[in-house]
Amino acid sequence: MSSPVKITDMLKSNSFSYSFEVTPDVLYDDIDNLNVEPVFFSVTWHAKYHKCEDLDIGPIRIAKYLRSIQKSVLMHMSCDMMRKEYLNQLLKVFQDNNICNLFVILGVTGDYFCIGVAGFPDHKGDKLLNLKQKMDSGANFILTQAFFEKVVFKNFVESCKEIGITAPIIPGVFLYENLKQLNGFINFCRVKVSNDLLEQVRNSEDSNFPGRGIVKKLLKDVTAETGVSHFHFFTLNKLDFVSDFVKEF
Repeated sequence: MSSPVKITDMLKSNSFSYSFEVTPDVLYDDIDNLNVEPVFFSVTWHAKYHKCEDLDIGPIRIAKYLRSIQKSVLMHMSCDMMRKEYLNQLLKVFQDNNICNLFVILGVTGDYFCIGVAGFPDHKGDKLLNLKQKMDSGANFILTQAFFEKVVFKNFVESCKEIGITAPIIPGVFLYENLKQLNGFINFCRVKVSNDLLEQVRNSEDSNFPGRGIVKKLLKDVTAETGVSHFHFFTLNKLDFVSDFVKEF
C-alpha cells in the first residue's frame, strides 16, 4: 500500500485537477471501471445509519478498498454519536490503512492527519469568523459547499483573505444535466442562486446537457479569476457522467 499524501501537498500543482465524492454504497465496479484518475476520493459519513457501533461499517469498508487499489482518500467524519473510545479506535484504523486526510464536522486533531473543514460561500459575519476559529485551531484546508456562480466563490475567497484565512480553499462542484436537477440540489442544500442563472439554464434546455456547458464555463472563470485549479465534484455516485465531463478539460 502506498504511503499517504496530504491533500495540502496534492494541491500544490497549478494544473487542472479534480477529486470525487462518493457515498459508502458506491459500487466497486464503478470505481474499477473509471477511465479518469481523480487526485483523491472523499467518502461520506452517515452516523445515523451505522450509529458508530463498530468498525465494520460502509464508509470504512469503501475507504479500505480505495486504499487497497492505491487511491488517496479524504475520509468524512462527524463526531456526532461518537464516543471517545470509538474515536480512538477509528483513528487507529485510519493510520493502519494509511488514511491521513480527514474532513471533520466536529473535533479531532493530530500531527498525522490533514484536517479539512466545510466552507459555505454564502456565509458572512459571525459564521465566517467561526470558520476562522476552526482554521486557527489547526484545520489545514477548506472544502466548500457547491456554488453555481463565479462571483459567489470569488467573494468568499476574498472575504476569507480579509480575515486572515490563508489555507487552501477547494471549490465544491455539483454537475447537473438540466434545470430539474439544479433545482433539486438548490432545494435540498438550501443554496441561493440568481434568477439570471436559472433563466440561463432554462433557455439552454434545448441542448442535450445544458448544465454541462454552464458548469464548464464556471470552472474556467473561477480559475481565471482566483487561480484555483483543483475542483471537488459531488458525484452522487454518477461516476461515468462526471468522468466524461472532466475529460473535456
